[in-house]
Amino acid sequence: METMHDERPLRGLNFVFSGGTAGIGLAAATEVARRGAAVLLVGRDGERGARAVASVRAAGADEAGFCAADLTTIAGVARAIEAIVAWRPKLHGLVHSAMTASLQRVDTADGFERAFGLQYLARYALNRGLLAALAASGDGRIVHVGAKAPAGLVPDLDDLQFRRRRWSLLPALMSSQVLGYLHVQEAAQRWRGLPVTTSIVCVGMTRTDTVRGWPWYIRGLYRLFGTAPERSASNVIGLLTARDVGRADGSIFFDPRRFAPTPLALDAALARRTWALSEQLTRERGLVLAESDGVGER
Repeated sequence: METMHDERPLRGLNFVFSGGTAGIGLAAATEVARRGAAVLLVGRDGERGARAVASVRAAGADEAGFCAADLTTIAGVARAIEAIVAWRPKLHGLVHSAMTASLQRVDTADGFERAFGLQYLARYALNRGLLAALAASGDGRIVHVGAKAPAGLVPDLDDLQFRRRRWSLLPALMSSQVLGYLHVQEAAQRWRGLPVTTSIVCVGMTRTDTVRGWPWYIRGLYRLFGTAPERSASNVIGLLTARDVGRADGSIFFDPRRFAPTPLALDAALARRTWALSEQLTRERGLVLAESDGVGER
């Protein structure tokens, strides 16, 4: 794959891909594997994980492994954090590409609406839990794969689980996206004294397994008009391979065709409140995250 920036050497570096056994995550993992990096793929399906590991090994990974984890629960996230740190105490990249899409409401075992639990809270907790390992590498990069949310959308922090409001797929998905924006903005502020960057890459309709349970006509639209995962992964790969991504910290890449970061500038008070609420929810379910990540905290 051609790049439009100077690359850092990846041989000997360590990368984790949450949701990396298929789609965009696997496409990005394959590219860093070709550059000789060590790769850990996180997912739920052991058979799919074994196939993905074989694929990235064949691409040239220095080492490739699979971590079985259910990231829809906080207990599953806690076990994933422990396994990842045992794999490597220093991480140079963490990519979040695990996504969910169901036409019917699904709640997690923790009682969270699934898009909130998987696409937002699990990412928040993984980032916090792996922060020390990312900082220990001297250049840790967190990349969220997401979507462009409607301008001006503000999540209802008093009803994130859609108990008072009627649930529907698009509002739930877009709410989780904006929560991710708020998290990345706040993380960039709190961690600005650490050698860790956080960014969001927006992707459009992509031919992945996310919609495999949807009606045939929607799957047909994805086959006709969807982008190949390798193409959607372009900015993810750019963020992992570029020699310098300092200007991407706390930024979002709206256009998947251009490596052009836009600094996030959402309501700062809302971002702080979202962070505090997320910490409360994880603590209530038994995951106490280190307080040492407050370097540069306002």
